[in-house]
Amino acid sequence: MHIVSALFLGLAANLDNLGVGISYGVQKIRVPFFSNFSIALLSGIVTAISVLTGHLLSRYIAVAGELGALMIVAIGIWVMVHKTSTSNSLPAAIPVMKTYSVPIKALSCVVQITKEPSVADFDANGFISTKEAMVLGLTLSFNCIATGVGAGLTGMDPLSSGISVFIFSMISISIGYLIGWKTASDRFEHLSQVISGAVLIIIGIYELLN
Repeated sequence: MHIVSALFLGLAANLDNLGVGISYGVQKIRVPFFSNFSIALLSGIVTAISVLTGHLLSRYIAVAGELGALMIVAIGIWVMVHKTSTSNSLPAAIPVMKTYSVPIKALSCVVQITKEPSVADFDANGFISTKEAMVLGLTLSFNCIATGVGAGLTGMDPLSSGISVFIFSMISISIGYLIGWKTASDRFEHLSQVISGAVLIIIGIYELLN
């Protein structure tokens, strides 16, 4: 059933968010409820649109289901082998944004946030505001686009996929923050990347076999 895949898609798509939450917990950067909600809402909307796009494309592709499943597997493999930057751990006492004297352009901002989530705290006040959450949410939701299109090609429902991503985003950032705050360690960040890739591969194989 596609509903099972949608649930696992929500989990896999948000393991990156777990890593972000851990990073914020380690650096004691607070993410209030409404900011977390904004991030989750954007991720859910982008996922739903991406899955819907995959649905529309499937009308013109004879082997859409197989292609979508292979896309998800390929993305999972890429996620597992892709190495995150190891030069992104500045102490919390030296906020990253204080090293910039000019406004960051959109593309540069996305790249920097991807490498170091604390960059999203633009005013370096240890607090992710709603505006900052919108930028962070858009950045994190980019991860959902290709996977969402692949999921749509396999026949997953846009609404259930979007809701799944929304719910797991809310949960993952909150849990990640608690882990980082309690353990003061970001070692789970790299593990979450491997798990995320493995779950995507499982989803792809499951859809391929069904």
